[in-house]
Amino acid sequence: MAGLRAVYLAPEEVEKIVAPLLKEDFAAYHFRGKSIQEDETFDGDPIIRVRAEVGEAVPAAQLIQTLTRIHDALRRQNDERLVFLSAPGPNAVSPEDQGDEDVD
Repeated sequence: MAGLRAVYLAPEEVEKIVAPLLKEDFAAYHFRGKSIQEDETFDGDPIIRVRAEVGEAVPAAQLIQTLTRIHDALRRQNDERLVFLSAPGPNAVSPEDQGDEDVD
């Protein structure tokens, strides 16, 4: 039986795969950049979080298509990690701006 070991690509290898896909798929939405982070689910499973910075909101169908392309490309390299993809539009609140606020 082959392939019983999990393969995790190095962060720079993941970036080489993911960055061109984001640039191509999100060009129409004014793609500006991305962040790619290795993370874990609440139960310890390894995942990859991808956040695309865009100037216009990306339709859900495009997000799903791009996510599928990312998963397929990673699988071809035997990296089976789940990917979480977000592309919040220009009006989205950034995670660092979601702190506790005083409400009157």
